[in-house]
Amino acid sequence: MSAPRLLSQHYRRIAEMLRLTLASGVLRVGDRMISARKLAEREQVSLPTALEALRCLEAEGLIVARPRSGYFVCQINTSQNMPSSQDLPGPVPVTMSAVARSLFSSAEARLVPLGAALPDPIWLPTNTLQRALQTATRRLDAHGQSYSLPPGRADLRRNIAVRAAQWGARFGSDDLVITAGATQALRLALRAVCQPGDVVAIEQPAYFGTLLLLEDLGLKALQIPTDPAEGLLLASLDEAIQRHRPAAVLASPTVQNPLGASMPVTRKQELVALIERAGIPLIEDDVYGDLAGEGQRPPACKAFDQSGSVIYCSSLSKTLAPGWRIGWVAAGRYHTQVLQARMAGDWAGAPLLEAAASNILASGDYDRHLRRLKFRISEGVQAVIARVKASFPQGTRVTVPTAGFLLWIELPHPLNSLVVHRRALALGIGVSPGLLFSPGAEFQNFLRLNCANEPSSTLLNAVEKIGALCHELAGQRK
Repeated sequence: MSAPRLLSQHYRRIAEMLRLTLASGVLRVGDRMISARKLAEREQVSLPTALEALRCLEAEGLIVARPRSGYFVCQINTSQNMPSSQDLPGPVPVTMSAVARSLFSSAEARLVPLGAALPDPIWLPTNTLQRALQTATRRLDAHGQSYSLPPGRADLRRNIAVRAAQWGARFGSDDLVITAGATQALRLALRAVCQPGDVVAIEQPAYFGTLLLLEDLGLKALQIPTDPAEGLLLASLDEAIQRHRPAAVLASPTVQNPLGASMPVTRKQELVALIERAGIPLIEDDVYGDLAGEGQRPPACKAFDQSGSVIYCSSLSKTLAPGWRIGWVAAGRYHTQVLQARMAGDWAGAPLLEAAASNILASGDYDRHLRRLKFRISEGVQAVIARVKASFPQGTRVTVPTAGFLLWIELPHPLNSLVVHRRALALGIGVSPGLLFSPGAEFQNFLRLNCANEPSSTLLNAVEKIGALCHELAGQRK
């Protein structure tokens, strides 16, 4: 990982912590700030990263640099930056379905796919998938055309559990329920622990599919501020739990959508400890987890689950075969409730696809594919970032993902990403506007771009066209 990437990941987090220190009132105007060198030592980052964090506060007018003396407090503003206890939003109902339908009514297959959160089909191991299906067809004979009953094929559950043990998971095959993708896994988890009208704590911004699930199940969203590098802000989550007592926390601690944030291992441990103290479940959406880490992937929160409080959900949709709809849930102490919900709803599975997926996991083909896929994703992300920086208006901010393939872009005010989305559609380009990622449409000037595409001239030209649209709209508003 390059130094610029590390810098982009950490200096914002450190700057935010310093803002909180200033807002707390501990320091007064004229007090000396911590030195850059000591800050670097404390946060275990490079000196340039620490300096960049201090310069952020200086640019905001909160501190001032004095030659050969260091940085000093020149302004204390408790009303900006991070929300205080009074500013944290309360639970709100979710009404996203109509908006989502209107935005995704176009035929996505005809669009340059910068809006979808799926890997390029040409990156999928088509030959491997076909061979696995052929092998499974021969072995299953007529049984392959029947139903797979919950909890799903034993060999697939065993292979999933074996892989999960590599990152420290403590569940076995009997703890797993196979689902039709991660969305069904999340739905079952929510049904197992929530009743209509309950409150669920979610990330802000949040994956819009999560918001649609909450709406469909009649649940309220309690938004928790989320850092682009560190993930959920645990202090804010703790406070929200004390004030509103949600029925569950639903989060993606490893590769969050849309931010791309991955919580450090220590913070994952703190999150699990927090929800265990509170006595509420954590529904962990780990659909992008296999894309994290250069070699061994980092542990999910489920690795630190001592009490069965973490309901772990994942799938193969973002890595191997989106159309196969192979997902799973390890529900801990809520296993019986999840299994009952699976039996009561869309319970039939597809034995042919389950058998084929099991073969791919067991053969080593999946790991070989993952290595190639992560390399391609890294190249795709770098290519799109470079084109965004070259083409978008001055003042555009790009959140560099720690892993995965989603790019979260903040457009300069007063640009409206919904207008950009509609204008892009007319050009045959799909993008995801920021209003999709919050029940209150708070992210009006944000875009999410999918970088898991071959960086062809068509794709990069599409990025340039979006940048040109933003320039045009910015000029119209001057």
